[in-house]
Amino acid sequence: MAMAENTKISVKVGVVLDLDTWGGKMGLSCISMALSDFYASHRHYNTRILLRIRDSKSDVVGAAAAEV
Repeated sequence: MAMAENTKISVKVGVVLDLDTWGGKMGLSCISMALSDFYASHRHYNTRILLRIRDSKSDVVGAAAAEV
């Protein structure tokens, strides 16, 4: 059975950042803008990346382990 041409396929991608820091906030902003810019210029792509954002609260290893 073939998929309809306009069907979107979502791919969840985990992002763990320390959102209490400037670097974490800037990183999230850059990732979001990059995705937005990419899909604005590649509208024909059916795959969509969905960010699953987690705040590490200064414990990146613990936050990443909790998501596994």
